[in-house]
Amino acid sequence: MKLNTLVLAGAIALPVQQTDNWQLLEYSRLDPNQVTFSRDGMKVTVDQSASPIIYPLDNPKTVTRVSVTGNLSNLLDVPPDTQGQKGNDDFSLKIGLVVAGEKTLNPVQKLFSAKWIKTLFDLAPDGSGVDRIYFLNAVQHKNLLGQQRQHPLSELIYENNVWLLDKPGDFSLDYRLESPQKVIAIWLSIDGDDTQSRYTTTINSLVLEG
Repeated sequence: MKLNTLVLAGAIALPVQQTDNWQLLEYSRLDPNQVTFSRDGMKVTVDQSASPIIYPLDNPKTVTRVSVTGNLSNLLDVPPDTQGQKGNDDFSLKIGLVVAGEKTLNPVQKLFSAKWIKTLFDLAPDGSGVDRIYFLNAVQHKNLLGQQRQHPLSELIYENNVWLLDKPGDFSLDYRLESPQKVIAIWLSIDGDDTQSRYTTTINSLVLEG
């Protein structure tokens, strides 16, 4: 168990109030978000920017439910019904479950793969691999709820629009997975680079239930 990770009755509360074992990564061609930790939680400030936030779990955990509370300062500058499409592929909150699997990188793939892909496979325990990042998305428009897709840019990313986040202010979101997933890490995606958006997402709590 990682220091400061709270485990109660089969649930893991991730330590969003402190840096602990969070990994703040950057994409090579994009400005990164600003991420700070305080008693209020993890504050992600987006200024036409994007960068992954990752929390590796010490041991794989079977996850059946994800709950998150927080605050959104303002909405994305995204036209109705276009969120997720090319040129508007920004979300104020995506919680990615890095699912254990059999896929690995061979030496040639390790040499030529993007940094984020190498990081993804490095999260797998020795002798194992990954299946995909299964993202639970919060969308701004009700008609997008329930839509699912394998991301057109990578077979390693699968998205499910499970939450509606259509106004600023406090939010409390909860989702029970269709089937249990064996999870080795959490991958947060909060971005505004496509739509040139500026906003802040604060996560007050993030709980994984088994």
